Amino acid sequence: MLLRSISKHVKDQNWFAVALDFVIVVGGVFIGLQVANWNEARASQARSEQYLERIATDLVKEIAIYDDRIQFWRQVSDNGLVVLDEANNGGKLLKPWELLLAYFQASQVAEFFPSNATFEELKSAGELGLIRDAHLRSQLSEYYAYPGYESLRERPPYREHVRSIIPVRMQLYIWSNCYQTDGGIQTLKSCSAPAEDSEIQPVIDRLNSSEPILDELRYWVSALEVANIIVQGNSEIARGLLDELMIELGQKSEAAP
Repeated sequence: MLLRSISKHVKDQNWFAVALDFVIVVGGVFIGLQVANWNEARASQARSEQYLERIATDLVKEIAIYDDRIQFWRQVSDNGLVVLDEANNGGKLLKPWELLLAYFQASQVAEFFPSNATFEELKSAGELGLIRDAHLRSQLSEYYAYPGYESLRERPPYREHVRSIIPVRMQLYIWSNCYQTDGGIQTLKSCSAPAEDSEIQPVIDRLNSSEPILDELRYWVSALEVANIIVQGNSEIARGLLDELMIELGQKSEAAP
């Protein structure tokens, strides 16, 4: 329709009308491009916000896991200290079952894996630019590149050594009565001794007589303390990043202080 109008105006040598038609065409193209750019910018902003929300969700999850690991590793370490204190005091403070249970619970582990799926997705797609704030992008990159996660997934020789000595039925009793897990959250529970009380002391004697076990336990308690220091530091960083993300999203962080 517009082309037909332009042709007619040229044929009639109506140059004013031709100029007006030209302005309409150029204006229409310009407006169309502006609308397309605006829609693209809105879509990009929406994607950016979606990814920021997902990273925030990952951090909330990770902070909760940090809190659990700090508590659980402290329980495990405390059991190890109970065993070492008893060894230093000549085995006079605890009942045989209490000591055997401490030996076993000191061998527990709770590995840590970062919740970095969203960030890695952005990184592998070459779309880290969707995190608009350059400082926040740099901080997240540094946080997720932390090289010390392997030290949070250690399975110490002490664990294998102790569990190769404690009879299987005693271990099964501990798993059933002195331990609980719910969705990856582990809990070490107090429990009474099994009926076969007379079998406990020989196991204790064997454990106490093994100097390598005590050496391995000393190492493990120390390693747990290092892990706790790492996790406490990372947890503080994660909370700070979450606060920045919430500001970027125009929200207030509801993460625990």
